Amino acid sequence: MTWHNGDATRVRAEPMAAGPKFARPHVGRSRLFRPRLIGKLDAGTRGLLTLVSAGPGWGKTTLVAAWAATQRVPMAWLTLDRYDNDPQIFAADVVAALRAGTPAPAGEQPGDADAALDDDVRTIRGLGRVLGRLRTPMVLILDDFDMIEDHGLLAELDGLLRAQRSPVRMVLISRSEPALQLHRLRAAGELTEIRAHDLAFTAEEAAELLAGQGLNLTPDEVTTLVERTEGWAVGLQLAAAFVSGPHGRSVAEFAGDFQPVEDYLSEELLARQTPQFRTFLLYTSICEHLCADLADAITLGNTGQRTLERLEQVNQFVVRLNSRPSWFRYHHLIRDMLRHRLAVERPGLLSTLHRRAAGWYAEQGSVLDAFGHAVSAQDWEYVGRLVVDAAPMVLSRDRRRLVKVIEQIPPGELASTAELAVCGAILLFNAGDYPGIREQLGEAQKLLAGRPETDRRTVEIAIRALRGAVNRVQGDMPAMLADTTSQLTELAQVPLAQLPSTLQYRAIALNNSGVALLWTGRPAAAERYLSVGAAAAHAAGLDLVEINAIGHLALLEVMFGSVREAENLVRDAHDRARRGGWMDSLQVVAAHLAAALVELERVRPAAAERALQQAVRAHRSDPEAVQRKLSLGVSARLAMAQNRLPSARVFLDEAKKQRYPIGWMPTIDRWLLTTESEMDVLSDRADRVHQRYAAQAGHGTLTRPERNLLIRAALATRDLAAAEAVPPEPGSLMSETVANVEAHILDALVSEADGRGLEAAEMLGRAIALAAPEGIRRPFLSLAGGRLGPLLTRQSLTAADHAPFITDLLHLIGTGGPTGTPRVIAGTLSDREAEVLRYLPTMLTAAEIGEELGVSVNTIKAHMRAIYRKLGTPRRRQAVVRARELGLI
Repeated sequence: MTWHNGDATRVRAEPMAAGPKFARPHVGRSRLFRPRLIGKLDAGTRGLLTLVSAGPGWGKTTLVAAWAATQRVPMAWLTLDRYDNDPQIFAADVVAALRAGTPAPAGEQPGDADAALDDDVRTIRGLGRVLGRLRTPMVLILDDFDMIEDHGLLAELDGLLRAQRSPVRMVLISRSEPALQLHRLRAAGELTEIRAHDLAFTAEEAAELLAGQGLNLTPDEVTTLVERTEGWAVGLQLAAAFVSGPHGRSVAEFAGDFQPVEDYLSEELLARQTPQFRTFLLYTSICEHLCADLADAITLGNTGQRTLERLEQVNQFVVRLNSRPSWFRYHHLIRDMLRHRLAVERPGLLSTLHRRAAGWYAEQGSVLDAFGHAVSAQDWEYVGRLVVDAAPMVLSRDRRRLVKVIEQIPPGELASTAELAVCGAILLFNAGDYPGIREQLGEAQKLLAGRPETDRRTVEIAIRALRGAVNRVQGDMPAMLADTTSQLTELAQVPLAQLPSTLQYRAIALNNSGVALLWTGRPAAAERYLSVGAAAAHAAGLDLVEINAIGHLALLEVMFGSVREAENLVRDAHDRARRGGWMDSLQVVAAHLAAALVELERVRPAAAERALQQAVRAHRSDPEAVQRKLSLGVSARLAMAQNRLPSARVFLDEAKKQRYPIGWMPTIDRWLLTTESEMDVLSDRADRVHQRYAAQAGHGTLTRPERNLLIRAALATRDLAAAEAVPPEPGSLMSETVANVEAHILDALVSEADGRGLEAAEMLGRAIALAAPEGIRRPFLSLAGGRLGPLLTRQSLTAADHAPFITDLLHLIGTGGPTGTPRVIAGTLSDREAEVLRYLPTMLTAAEIGEELGVSVNTIKAHMRAIYRKLGTPRRRQAVVRARELGLI
């Protein structure tokens, strides 16, 4: 293990830097082991928190990294940066570090070992819940904790530490005293502290360190150096270089004051380099981490790899990253000195150097790193161009990081170019100011006037994508379809070199087209676009867009196709979301809602409710019009399944409110209307269903679910002629399995009522043959009552292939309710209740029934209430109908 100069340098958690942010510093060449500190770190894991706190250069990070390399317990390492002052980013980065540090069983992906880490964590409280669910002992190391300055976040972390109830032990590495209430942990014996005086080298350790560098000093000389440096690790190494340098200076000449260290670094180490080498050091100091190609891009040279390796091996200016051997980083102190000298000696070059680094990162596809350097260069025009290329990020999990970059653009610059006007629109989108977005995009369009067509095209694509996103949020499906159609046409003419994010834009447009087609009543076309969109998103690396497309395919299947296929798609979407930790992301809402509908068709209301709550939780963070209405509709259907009709009515009334004035989503509205119609049947308001759909029936525009509802309404009023007169619906390209099952059951009931027993058996057999492979049970339960039970019993004698499924249905129907009602009989009627029940169809009042039976009117009323409860009905007339269906009277 190598002893490096002080602390490891921070890196950012961007696509190319994901390794450095979660990687321990490389300590493979150390020739020094410090048992007293290793033992203290070992002891610290028996409490909640270990704090390693000292100024720069005390070897904090190196010590902890060396200790971590000796441990068998899984170690999660996170190097914090300024972006982690956002609680959401902090929580997400901690979970990512834990996932990266969790060992995976053979054949599994890293992070799959503990399901608790699959959560998409957005708050510190959510992080606490994740930590509380972990079962695997782990150590979480947070390096550069002094980067956390937000008082609100620090207060939340205090609460997390006080409530910590998990096997995760934390190690904080900080240059300064953390603003945490450490006295509580100290009083409870849960805090281990390693301070500067602990890290200070003893004479014996210093002698070993210096000997490892080939410097054999007398005990007195070592003692002198330790006294003058106070055991400071970097001071000792600088002293060693000072003494062993070409001038052969003595220990006595090395000053023990810390102030001259800056002079020594800049005047002695830097001045000793050749002009080319010195220029390399100064120019590349603008980067937190380096590889050879990046160094060459900044210096306009070709010796980056050789120079970096020489720096590491000879002068130890840099540290090689453990997880990415081709990447290096400067020690904090060295880099600070170099950046200071660069600013003093060549201030005019800073913008140019940052611009070169930004260009290199952009070419590599690491847009967030490119943003950082472009902002440092204050090249706002270039920042705008980068944003246009990265606009798909606003629809991804990196949206918050993109917004934080744009917020650094001076407000006065947002109207200077079309690209910067797009930046302003993204800020408005993030704030939910949708009317303002349209106005801002109009300004961007005006700024494009006069520019060549090829120059305008990329900006227009970004404008159209943002406008489509606004239309999607507000539920204007036709407008979204128009935008995405023209977007796809335009993208086909753009060379990939001109717009590197073309593939991402296309995947988003395909997905949005499929969503718009689905909710404007063209499910067959929607299926094609969503399938192609999912594949395009996978190829473009847009995991969340892919999950969203799969989720909408699942919704399409459960509403218009196969429940079984919907279940498979939900499982696929959920698996992908869990792997990415995105279960609470907006893009997964469609899959959650599809899962709830699948569970309702399987008559598993508890599972449906869990899926619905997951959808509501994810949707709450970033609502969309369609998903809001769909969530309310699913909530209404769940309430109906649980016999909570007043609640279902409330959900449907809420869905009717015009929360989104320009929203137009006819498929959702028509689906909500069928939900309301089903509830009307359940509430003895079948006449409303007839009034609602009679005109459509006459024009031949009924869908199959609507035709089924008309037949149900006719059967509920015992109007057999009206049921038989309902015309067939037009054919559909989709299988519509659920609607077909329900249609066959209704046809069977109509045939049975008309005395056509063989035809009834045939129709019911078709329903069972469709439903059994799909596990569809809801239509049988919702249509229970009347002759369905005996018909199913007959089927059980002849349909041996589906006997278990029929047995299951008979069990459900045995506790079912009247036609269209999933109600539960609470218990068997007593003899006296059965006697009272026989009087209910008469015109006798409760008092008169009491006189007939020789009991008080209060007793009769008590029996009547018990009858209503057990039959699952609210009133006398409904109880009579229910009792007749069950053969009780």
